[in-house]
Amino acid sequence: MTPDEIFSEVQAGFGVRKYAAGLAVAFIDFLNELGVPANEGITDFDTFLSSFPRREFRSPGKRANTLIVDLPTGGTLGLRPFYNGIEAFFRAKNNRFDYPSCPGHATAQWRDYAHWLDAMCGFSVEELETLRGKICDFVLTILPSQAFDPASLVREPPLFEMVIEGFSLSREKGETTGAAYQGLVFGFVRADNPHLQVEISNVRTGSKRLQRVGDIDAWEGARLAITAEVKQYVLAEGDVEQLAAFANEANVRGAIGIVFSLGFEDGVRDRIQDLGVRALDTGDMSSIVSLWDPMKQRTAIASLEYYVKHVEKSSALATRLDAFIASSLEAFAAGEPSPLEDDNPIIA
Repeated sequence: MTPDEIFSEVQAGFGVRKYAAGLAVAFIDFLNELGVPANEGITDFDTFLSSFPRREFRSPGKRANTLIVDLPTGGTLGLRPFYNGIEAFFRAKNNRFDYPSCPGHATAQWRDYAHWLDAMCGFSVEELETLRGKICDFVLTILPSQAFDPASLVREPPLFEMVIEGFSLSREKGETTGAAYQGLVFGFVRADNPHLQVEISNVRTGSKRLQRVGDIDAWEGARLAITAEVKQYVLAEGDVEQLAAFANEANVRGAIGIVFSLGFEDGVRDRIQDLGVRALDTGDMSSIVSLWDPMKQRTAIASLEYYVKHVEKSSALATRLDAFIASSLEAFAAGEPSPLEDDNPIIA
């Protein structure tokens, strides 16, 4: 049997037994490792076994399914590691995942291809290497690569994170104090809790007047799940007492209470959390949002825009937000740092 005849059989049987291509390559690597092509006394599989007796059992009572031979110097050598290597070459290195992962099954079928081994024992080093190259090229050609193409990836900007870090929360002309931050928090709560019904009103409407617990309430049916107070300033020691009623109502209802502010003076965060509610500032939000996927960030932006344009109905704030989003998208596309509206965007 010639190398071309073996290659023809590999091609013809590939549709049914893809693993046979790898088995043929494993045979070649196995024989090369044993130095068979350089051994003039080995011309076929029978003379091969005279030099390298086949081991019938892996251990007492456990028959060897794969080809394992005894070495003249002691120890054994098996076919399996060579098959593992070529399978990894096709699948892991060259991303041909249509090539089967079945090393145990493949090497157990070696007897079905003993005629290949018989012929290969008489091939020269050059013939074996040529045959090996043809088989590998054939598999790589006929099976499509499933390697990830970076060019296929459409990168989306972390837009909501960019807004938290760069959009000025200071009141601009025509805007209402607190509106920008309340919209930001609404977007955060809404995107982070898509399973809840989130209620919010504009900043000129007090939550008590609407018989709500916080500035933003999120409901699971009739149960209040999350309630948030939004303070667009740095909370000081004297502000904590004003949060007691909010904290009490959240705790009574078994809801998660959160106080959002631009920051906390020393010790104030701990005092708020001693009331049984959480305390988050823009830095905390930014850290959490940095873990969000693009869809979640899009939801937060859409919620922020909804609040600004349909709840707050502030044309000045809407215009400023649209301009910031547009400039952020341009900067991202150009690979530039996120824009900042001013040097200290979170100070009201």
